Amino acid sequence: MTAPARQRSPYALETVSVKLDRSALGACWRWRTELLAVLVLAAAFGWLWSVLGSWWRPLAVLGGLVLVLAAVPPSRRFAVAWFWALFTRHRLQRAFWELHLHTRSGRLPLIAWITATPVGSRALVICRAGLCFEDFEANAPEFASACGAREARVTCSARWSWLIWIDVIRRDVLGPDRVIRSPLADLPAIDLDGLPAIDADYGPSWPEPAVVED
Repeated sequence: MTAPARQRSPYALETVSVKLDRSALGACWRWRTELLAVLVLAAAFGWLWSVLGSWWRPLAVLGGLVLVLAAVPPSRRFAVAWFWALFTRHRLQRAFWELHLHTRSGRLPLIAWITATPVGSRALVICRAGLCFEDFEANAPEFASACGAREARVTCSARWSWLIWIDVIRRDVLGPDRVIRSPLADLPAIDLDGLPAIDADYGPSWPEPAVVED
């Protein structure tokens, strides 16, 4: 029995891509960063176990390393920003599926790149054929809700319409909790009592206009 006409696609590559994306290999690709981190930790644990000769010593070394990284502000900020970037990527992919922002064959938009920003995260999304910038712009509030953020802004590339930027904003750097200290407070105080008095009549003298009698 043949499939309905609307489900048959003339593009065999699209069908293969959808099947691959929904397979275990596709799941591994979506979780590639987390899997790589786990593999690195497992390899480090195995190597330390072979060197130190006990299973609890590698745990102590790795645990101490994690505590040091968490205590140092630059590494802690990097780890937190890295976590939120990964979290944003997964939540955006989930939002794309739930909001039907995919092709008729089921291919989701591709998040080509994501990075941390001072206010949250920024993702570069490649639109598939059949999607446009307006589709994403109309769902900006849903993106913010999915990522647990204050706001989401969707902008289009100035050169290519199939490239879209999604800025997920989680904090306001100019909010009421952020106090920007004025550098004028570091200047030495001026003793106003020691300044000379200012004469109110002091000013440039102008010549009196000549009076011409008729």
